[in-house]
Amino acid sequence: MRLGNGYLYLTLAAVVHTALAYSHADFQKVPTKVVWAVTGRDVELPCDVTPPLPSDAVSMVFWFKDTTGTPLYSLDARGGALNTASHLTMSDDLGTRSYFITDENPSRARLKIHRVTHEDEGVFRCRVDFTNSPTRNFKVNLTLVVQPSTPKIFDAEGKEVKHEAGPFFEGQPLFLSCQTTGGKPPPRVTWWANDTLLDGVVDTGRSALTAVNQLVIPKAPRSLRGSRLECRASSMEIAGDIVREVPIIIFLKPNKVKIVTPNELLSSSKVETVRCETSGSYPPAKISWSLDGKPIRNQVLTEEETSTSTTSILSLRTTPDDDGKDLVCRASNPRFLGIYTEDRRQIHVAYPPKVVVRLDTGSSPVQEGATVVLRCDCVARPTPHNFNWYHNGYLINYNESAGILPIDDLLTINRIEITSDGDYSCAATNSEGETYSAPLNILVQYAPRCKKGYETMRVGAVPFESMVVHCHVDALPEVTRFHWTYNTSRGVLPIQGGKMQNKIGVSTLHFTPGAMDIDSLQCWATNHVGRQETPCLFYIVQAHVPEPPSDCVIRNATHGGGLEVSCTAGRDGGLRQSFVLEVDNLSGSGDASATVETTLSDQGAENATPLYRVLGETPIFRLHSLQPGHAYQLLVYAVNAKGRSNPPVMLTNIRVETPLENGLSREMVNSSSINLTLVLVILASAAMLLILGIVVVASILVCRKRPEVVMRRRSSRPPDELELSEAGFNEGFHRRSAQYRASVYNTELDRELDVTLNSQKPQGPDLILSPVSFTQQNAQY
Repeated sequence: MRLGNGYLYLTLAAVVHTALAYSHADFQKVPTKVVWAVTGRDVELPCDVTPPLPSDAVSMVFWFKDTTGTPLYSLDARGGALNTASHLTMSDDLGTRSYFITDENPSRARLKIHRVTHEDEGVFRCRVDFTNSPTRNFKVNLTLVVQPSTPKIFDAEGKEVKHEAGPFFEGQPLFLSCQTTGGKPPPRVTWWANDTLLDGVVDTGRSALTAVNQLVIPKAPRSLRGSRLECRASSMEIAGDIVREVPIIIFLKPNKVKIVTPNELLSSSKVETVRCETSGSYPPAKISWSLDGKPIRNQVLTEEETSTSTTSILSLRTTPDDDGKDLVCRASNPRFLGIYTEDRRQIHVAYPPKVVVRLDTGSSPVQEGATVVLRCDCVARPTPHNFNWYHNGYLINYNESAGILPIDDLLTINRIEITSDGDYSCAATNSEGETYSAPLNILVQYAPRCKKGYETMRVGAVPFESMVVHCHVDALPEVTRFHWTYNTSRGVLPIQGGKMQNKIGVSTLHFTPGAMDIDSLQCWATNHVGRQETPCLFYIVQAHVPEPPSDCVIRNATHGGGLEVSCTAGRDGGLRQSFVLEVDNLSGSGDASATVETTLSDQGAENATPLYRVLGETPIFRLHSLQPGHAYQLLVYAVNAKGRSNPPVMLTNIRVETPLENGLSREMVNSSSINLTLVLVILASAAMLLILGIVVVASILVCRKRPEVVMRRRSSRPPDELELSEAGFNEGFHRRSAQYRASVYNTELDRELDVTLNSQKPQGPDLILSPVSFTQQNAQY
């Protein structure tokens, strides 16, 4: 609030007394804060009135200017709060334009001066008296901002730009200099374009009278064309900017050129028009034409030009020799020497196709299983509308399931096979005719592989005895190398100490296995295509004595002496096994119930000879030589390279029917029941005939469905003095007659019969390393 003259007098007296007590030296020690002001605008001078202690309070605030001892503004807060204090100002101009603002935050209290004048510039002191704390002084230097002179713009040659800047060239350096003088504080000079700062660095020292900012753009951009550059100078932001504006001229290169006429087939019989357009150049670009690198001069040209684009229309007459040549439309700005932009296209003139077949997936020969792509390279105008492919002169049809895909100028063969090699040709057709290519020969090569039927085999082996294994492979080109490995519990190891003989497609290994656990042999072959992917595998079977047959059944006994013995084979001991049936006549001993000693018993007599012996690869035997009314003993056992099964299966007291016993059951014959009545004989015979008829019919039907094996009949009477090896049998085997040995060891074993039987017996080994071989027989004895 404003106070009266009486109170003013008392206050001034107190202030004068205080001012006299405050020396000039003390005034100089107070730190100074600079506050900038602009003439004609308001300014605020800060004064922190925060009490040093929370319990203290402000009693008086005085504002002084320069060294004047009389305050220009005072605030009396004695006896009350600061926001209710009394305000007292001098009656001069500065006092009337001043007002002290007490803020809610005491540190932000300030003296606001309205419409600053040049006379207001100077040093102001704020004195704050507290109730209990010492007095505090603040010094503020009020400084007026002085704006610099209006900026001037100069080019690279030092000439002042008064109207337009330039011309400058796109992509080339751009230089302009902006200068201004005076200003307090030293002014800031900046370059602007479209309200975007280009350069804000002053290139002169702040102590210089002239402030200079040099605008340097290494490559003038296209975006500056049509813009107006501004040089702005300002001593302080609160004072605003002094602006010098100048338009800029930039020459531009053509950035687009295009032959807009569709690239259609040109006819040599008439004149065709071709249109080319360009834009982006300033001034507008000039267009020129060339064909195959030679300027077009004797053709009709029409040009259309605007401020931003140029269009040229060429009337062109072509010849067949012009097919495939480049037609070029070139646009250039004459002010850019040697710089141009062009568009080119290859023109086409109609003619029949020219075709050639080439391999699109590498060089010939190709490898089996690869995907082969053949391309029918064609040069033709117009583009062919039909393609055909031929293999060895035959048309190739589309077959997706077989992987043969002739599609237009491409022939794709997926997973090519050996049968796919040969000559390939193509034919292309357009409006000018059809042309056939010369054939391309494709040779399909493949890595070695096991020959069919020799992929996996089993080899029976005896430790420390030599074995011979044959590895058969197919390959194209020929095999260059074989190698063998064997598989044990320790892993796969190369064969050492073996002898290998290699011929075309066959490797023969002579190998003696030790006592180690060899599981299998592997044979690998390599040719120029690569290594065999899957080896030929030979499983090593450790030989054991076979198990005896089981479940032997006798059936089909007839009055003619026919009898069939059928057993179930036991385990073969790891080698191919054969089966033996020995027949002994019990009736010849005089005691039909006596037990006859088997010839294979270790305790058998040397001269104990069976009636005859039947051999076979399966335990099924058919006997037709038994005499009715006689009792026989049958022994069945299995034999392999390691020995025979023990004990043999013994069938004793076997009889065949006599004419008087026709129709009686085997149990009735064996019991010798001769006291039955004729009625029972007739009834039993009728029943047996009925049952036998059913069995015979069923057997015939089954036999018709069973595949037959064609065998070569052997002579039933070998030479009398034939001597055969008996190796492979146990020590209990004794020498027999020549006829008996010939029945066991037949040296005229048919190779074709062995192959047939081997294919029917997959569970046995493929190779038996034994000096003994038994003939497959379901013998008709």
